[in-house]
Amino acid sequence: MAPHEPEPPHAAVPPERAAAAGDAPAASNRLARSSSPYLRQHQHNPVDWYPWGPEALALAKAQDRPILLSIGYSACHWCHVMAHESFEDPATAAIMNAHFVNVKVDREERPDLDLVYQKVVQLMGQGGGWPLTVFLTPDGAPFYGGTYFPPQPRHGRPGFAQLLHAITQLWSQRRDDVTMQVESLREGMQSMATIVDEERAQAGGVAPLGTAAALREAVGRLVTRIDPQWGGFGREPKFPNPTALELLAMVARGPSGDRLATDCGNALRLTLDKLYEGGIYDHLRGGFARYSTDRQWLVPHFEKMLYDNAQLLPLFAEAATAWPEAEHLQRVAVETVAYLHADMRAHDGTYFSATDADSEGEEGKYFCWTRDEIAAEIDDEALRELFFRVYGCAPGGNFEHDRSILHLPRPLAEVAAARGTDVAGLLATLAPVRARLLAKRGQRVPPLRDEKILTGPNALLASGLVRAAAALGEHAQGWVAAAQQCVEALWQRHRDADGRVLRSGFEGVVQLRAVLDDVAALGRACLDLHEATLAPQWLDRAASLGEDVLRHHARAELDGLWFTADDAEALIERSESQHDGPMPSGVALAVELLARLDACERAPEPARALLDGVLDRFRGASTHPFGYASLVRAASFAGPEVPHVKLYAADPQEPTVQRWREMLASLRTQRVLPIAWSWHHAPRVFAVVCRQQTCTAMLRDDDALRAALG
Repeated sequence: MAPHEPEPPHAAVPPERAAAAGDAPAASNRLARSSSPYLRQHQHNPVDWYPWGPEALALAKAQDRPILLSIGYSACHWCHVMAHESFEDPATAAIMNAHFVNVKVDREERPDLDLVYQKVVQLMGQGGGWPLTVFLTPDGAPFYGGTYFPPQPRHGRPGFAQLLHAITQLWSQRRDDVTMQVESLREGMQSMATIVDEERAQAGGVAPLGTAAALREAVGRLVTRIDPQWGGFGREPKFPNPTALELLAMVARGPSGDRLATDCGNALRLTLDKLYEGGIYDHLRGGFARYSTDRQWLVPHFEKMLYDNAQLLPLFAEAATAWPEAEHLQRVAVETVAYLHADMRAHDGTYFSATDADSEGEEGKYFCWTRDEIAAEIDDEALRELFFRVYGCAPGGNFEHDRSILHLPRPLAEVAAARGTDVAGLLATLAPVRARLLAKRGQRVPPLRDEKILTGPNALLASGLVRAAAALGEHAQGWVAAAQQCVEALWQRHRDADGRVLRSGFEGVVQLRAVLDDVAALGRACLDLHEATLAPQWLDRAASLGEDVLRHHARAELDGLWFTADDAEALIERSESQHDGPMPSGVALAVELLARLDACERAPEPARALLDGVLDRFRGASTHPFGYASLVRAASFAGPEVPHVKLYAADPQEPTVQRWREMLASLRTQRVLPIAWSWHHAPRVFAVVCRQQTCTAMLRDDDALRAALG
């Protein structure tokens, strides 16, 4: 295993984006004062950018200009491409400045804006994505949109300057057409909001969410989409899609004679193996890139996102317990945590958001190697050839400029067997080479690191660390402590004076009202820490966050949850949280939080009514598992078959209840449906197993507890 000492600091704004080589930096625009590293990347653009806010909206109304809204994020490769091609071009900027009020938004700071305006490009049949480019009336109503636009027409897309002229003409000469388009898009957005109700009406005899039958229905649809050769879902581009993989992992724990369980296990193992062997995994440092541009997981966009690694970590760790012979599964988990702690951890124990794909203006330059660069670090010819063979460094490379993306064209076990050794021996031989290459890579210009601290992704990682630690035991020393430090920092710093959760911190300033994902993910992390430690403060905090979810996000009908709080900025639409994105959906996180709180009698009123309403209204979720995978999983906690164990003792550190806690954590990775547990104060030591409103008698020994779980 390569050492994981910290790499050099990552530049906040790479020099090549601040100014051309040898040039004095351009004058800064308003974005220089932004709390977003992504917005600061555009501070030297000749574009007269505004951040989203009252000033920009008032100016658009006063000047009767349309708003050009550009949404992206710091690690987005195509955002950088469009910025370089168009926003850094003085001629294009002149058109933008003359005819538009130009607004730049970081979608990680303002996911509420992104959620609203992504619908525009979806309605226009463009699928959505980043960079998001939307044209708005001065009151924020969209009338045209797209994603990336090239500087010149190509691939069926208009050139960006050409588009700007067309929109200007439309606005100045055909305002009635703008009004008609606004109404058309408004109606389309309203119809999108009712999709879940249409799915419910079509669900018919589908098994209720929360049951094993609904889980099997969802997974049965997922396995038909598995790539039988390379794993993952579909062809290319390929995302790991961890929320869907979680469902496969659940059903794979079924009995050995269950065909669906076998299919799920095979699909999951194939996917995890191919993810590890591909270039999407950083074979020198650990951690995964966002997605692969090809079917084989070879060529990623090289950005690394906190939320991706947070979700993949527990999948690999728990898979390592199912397939202990596959040593790489555990190693991936260990290396991923080492990478996160070395390169992505802030001084207070929270974690940064992302690192970029580009450095020195080239995608992947930091991560890729020519054969000559590698040869310069390896004097021994036989060792050099072994490294080339193991990590797929063929003459001419497999990427741009004769560079190679390190990957494993053959499983390590096959290479080791051909050399008459085992994987451990092969890795020991290669370890000094990997260490030298990692050190050499550390001397390169590093990619941007986005040092925002986002509440939701951090909470997601805390939960991942807890789950992974439970699976790997002694191989995961300190991981629960790291999760506690992270969540404690969020609890102390990412709340306002009223105790309400805030979303984003940067350079010591924490701001912006949290969205549902943030509040619910933080509550779930607190519950996970309570189960890992039995410390009562984590359960108390989870309960208070459950109250926030109900008070500020619940629909009046108690059948769904709003993405934004009731006192957040009012946009043209208040979006409901429904589908999974890069993170599990907010509604899924909230359902899990409230169901687990309800089981340990700490849920606020009317949590049970909300759970019943959501599970009924989203009844069709199991027939659309790619959009609702996390909700299908979360609903299991509210189902009639899931046990909740109440552990009673005068002290949560009492040895018997701690032993029971460890036993429950181990059993969880062996069962299809989840187990939850909580500590409660009592003068005697005993346990009670409850399923909804039915509980056992007091249980006093390990065998009785295990038997009650079934």
